[in-house]
Amino acid sequence: MDAAQVGRVVEQLRRESGLTQTELAARMGTTQAAISKIETGRTLPSLTVLERAARAVGKPVTLTLGQPSRRLSRRERAARVRRVLGDYEFNPWDRDPSRAEAESLLADGLTRERFAR
Repeated sequence: MDAAQVGRVVEQLRRESGLTQTELAARMGTTQAAISKIETGRTLPSLTVLERAARAVGKPVTLTLGQPSRRLSRRERAARVRRVLGDYEFNPWDRDPSRAEAESLLADGLTRERFAR
């Protein structure tokens, strides 16, 4: 079980409990940023932190170790994104980027015209 899988378990428990990341963080005595890092798999929480999360949501945290895991293919990840975002396409020029951001977009070939389609 990797950090991303543990994060998904924590996120699921939090959502089932009807809590926001901020509310869970307050109950655990930590920050929203710390909860975000756990849920996104950027941080692998210690057993102590998992125990605090379980107490905060009032439910046990159940992790299954040794279970084979399969990484999603690029196509499967893209399909998940399409299901969530639908036809939405992010246009970085809509938010009036700063001069430095605009230069970075142009350096990457992301012109206004490319998004005007």
